[in-house]
Parts: sequence; structure tokens; C-alpha cells
Amino acid sequence: MFISTQSAQAETAYRQERIKRDFSRAAARRERAEAAKPEPRRARRALRPHTAA
Repeated sequence: MFISTQSAQAETAYRQERIKRDFSRAAARRERAEAAKPEPRRARRALRPHTAA
């Protein structure tokens, strides 16, 4: 297939846009996953037998 310089430039631009879009999607997904992580909770106090009040 004969490829002109314009069609080669258009194809290159299309690929670059696609890579950029895919990369930004992956980065946004990674940020959402990090934001969704719950904060660590404080450890419970050890269960010990207590005297009746």
C-alpha cells in the first residue's frame, strides 16, 4: 500500500493521541485506587478479663 507523507503523519498523530489517552486513563485509575484505600484503623486494646464493677 502506498503511503504518502500526509497519511504517515496523520497515522503517527493518531497513535500518539491514543497512547496519551490510554496513559491518562491508567493514571486516573491508579489515583482513584489510591484514594479509595481506607485509612488504617487504630488497633483494638487487648481483651483482658475485667473485674466486675
